[in-house]
Amino acid sequence: MRVVHVITGLAVGGAEAMLVKLLASTDRSRFDPVVVSLLSGGSNRDRIVQLGIPVHELGMRPGFPGPMVLTGLARLARRLRPDLLQGWMYHGNIAASWARAWAPGRPAMVWNIRHSLHDIRKEKPLTRSVIRLGSILDGHARAVVCNSQVSLAQHAGIGYRRDRLVVIPNGFDLARYRPDPEARRELRQELRIPPEVPLIGTVARRHPMKGHEDFLRMAALVKGEEKDSQFLMVGRGVEPGDRGMDVLAATEPLPGAVRMVGERQDTERIMAALDVLVVPSTFGEGFPNVLGEAMACGVPCVTTDVGDSAAVVGPLGRVVAPGRPEELAREVLSLLALRPEDRATLGHRCRERIRDHFSLDSIARRYENLYESCS
Repeated sequence: MRVVHVITGLAVGGAEAMLVKLLASTDRSRFDPVVVSLLSGGSNRDRIVQLGIPVHELGMRPGFPGPMVLTGLARLARRLRPDLLQGWMYHGNIAASWARAWAPGRPAMVWNIRHSLHDIRKEKPLTRSVIRLGSILDGHARAVVCNSQVSLAQHAGIGYRRDRLVVIPNGFDLARYRPDPEARRELRQELRIPPEVPLIGTVARRHPMKGHEDFLRMAALVKGEEKDSQFLMVGRGVEPGDRGMDVLAATEPLPGAVRMVGERQDTERIMAALDVLVVPSTFGEGFPNVLGEAMACGVPCVTTDVGDSAAVVGPLGRVVAPGRPEELAREVLSLLALRPEDRATLGHRCRERIRDHFSLDSIARRYENLYESCS
């Protein structure tokens, strides 16, 4: 079955990472995957090419696709002759619908929503319009995959057809994400952080919904109690030079304790080096990949109750309401107060939870079964 995946771009992001993982686990004896990216470039492009999967780029400029992009997508749809189209994210879903209109035989189509809608008014005007358009066009899709129960309920609430909505959570590669003492040692050497110093991190692109300011406010409270603690911030746009974050990072007692390293490709090494991962998001999350990645590496997590975060960590994580950095700090300090052997036991149980509920192989099989049922 030729499955053509249509996505906006292939930069670092949760949806893009899940696409790469799914492609790597696809049974190539049964499926012939192809990727169409509206934008050109992106670090995940090379990863897909290395899997031996064709990537077609349409060179769209950021924003809405112009006539040249739409024409190019129509031509590709006719040439590729997909048996099934898989859209990724709102813009990719609409693009998949456009491609379907031009593909021979009007193939089956599946959409994929990677976002929760805490408040649609917080989305950009164009994104709001695309989300609303999706609620009109979703009847053309055989199924609309959400990666969280919260997202399913929210989209049903704004008019998406409930009989099309299904949940397939994110999956995690347990061979890549694992406890790795050598990676922990090497990364801490790179950052000049001694092995015994508590390291608390967050991994997310710079965006208002990700709660970076709350992370820094939490960090100041933790630092006031745990004098040796250090903090790591990783993600696209998370670098010195953001005036708001620079001001907070300079607040006592934080100077010198926060490292902002921008976008990284070695997230498995980042996770292995942490003692606690914090997800301080304020809205918009569906199923944060970073929670599963950290837990697979044996790292305990503190998260806000956004999207399905609480369901992902289950009884092993610490969950607080969004926008409350003092509660984040309290839970981080409670984890740091555990005896090393107790924290190690908790980390082992975290990894077992990901293995039992969110292994990549089992999630990939669910996608493949869905594709076959739709064809």
